[in-house]
Amino acid sequence: MERTDITFERKHNESYMIIAGKLDVASYETRMIKENNIDALLDMTSISIDGKNKISYKISRKENLEDFVEANDLTGENLERLILNIKIALDTISNYLIDEEHILLWKETIFLEKGSDNYQIKLCYTADKNGTIQEQFRELMEFFISKLTISDREASKQIYKAYDLCLKDDYTLDEIVEALQNESISKPEIYVEQVSLEDEEPIYEVTEDSIDSEYISDYYDVEKQSFFSSIFSKIKNLGNKMSFKDIEVNDESEDFVIDPEYELEEKTVLLSETKPVGRLVYDGNSNEDDFIITKDIFRIGTSKNNDAILKSRTVSGNHAKITKDGNDFYITDSNSLNGSFLNSLPLAYRKPYKLKPMDVIRFATESYIFY
Repeated sequence: MERTDITFERKHNESYMIIAGKLDVASYETRMIKENNIDALLDMTSISIDGKNKISYKISRKENLEDFVEANDLTGENLERLILNIKIALDTISNYLIDEEHILLWKETIFLEKGSDNYQIKLCYTADKNGTIQEQFRELMEFFISKLTISDREASKQIYKAYDLCLKDDYTLDEIVEALQNESISKPEIYVEQVSLEDEEPIYEVTEDSIDSEYISDYYDVEKQSFFSSIFSKIKNLGNKMSFKDIEVNDESEDFVIDPEYELEEKTVLLSETKPVGRLVYDGNSNEDDFIITKDIFRIGTSKNNDAILKSRTVSGNHAKITKDGNDFYITDSNSLNGSFLNSLPLAYRKPYKLKPMDVIRFATESYIFY
């Protein structure tokens, strides 16, 4: 199956993912899924579009894994949590004797359903075989690594060690989770301890044996700096003893003249060279702000990780995004609960729509004009 076979559509307030395929309603797996309403799987229905068999998956109020990773910093801790939840979902499905090769483990087909303080992974079942979990998860792990925002070298080593396990043919997700959990790196704390030598001024050094310090300045009295003063005194005396009479000084110096016209002249920028800047100007009755689109991917929603943070409770946490491609801007809905609209046209999930000046964009109940 090609990724291009996946499409998305919105009907009223519900969103669906459409994939080519046909469900055998008489098969053991299809009956097992329908009768048990397995939480780890997306709800699905067989449909026919233009005479072609399709499977429709309900994805309302769920966030695509690819969107989730791109909208949030993927740290080592978040990566471990994601992989653990994927494993839990796969373990749940295996309890019903579902063939794991019928699970489509792509970043585009994995969804997160958020709860109050957690999220649940929802996976996609297909009637066709999609390859082993090991083959599919290896590709998924490569996607994760490409999105990691981690600067800790030891933690990075830990994650790449987990990825090395994916290169084996017979690895398990238990091994990956164990590698991420059991090799957590504890960073040594740096603090200051006072060390005194007999008959000498106190010397202060940085050690790793105390846990009480926060600032180095807490560990010496600024009024008693004789140790440092003696050093500066010796340097001063040494300077006084130096003689400069034998040093020849060339009184001739080259004059540097700054051309005022050159100094003040600035390069004139052609209008064609200026970068296009998009603006969202609020056109509603609430207390929302205007926004300048400052990034190539500009996210809109109520969550704090967005670039444009709206206040309305009708707007979803990650509601939509505007992307810049050359001189053009495109708006895409992020599977919001109440939908996004362009000039009153409801936007399909993950489908980009080109913007032009004076377009009216509505995020749920909040309207903006694009300039």
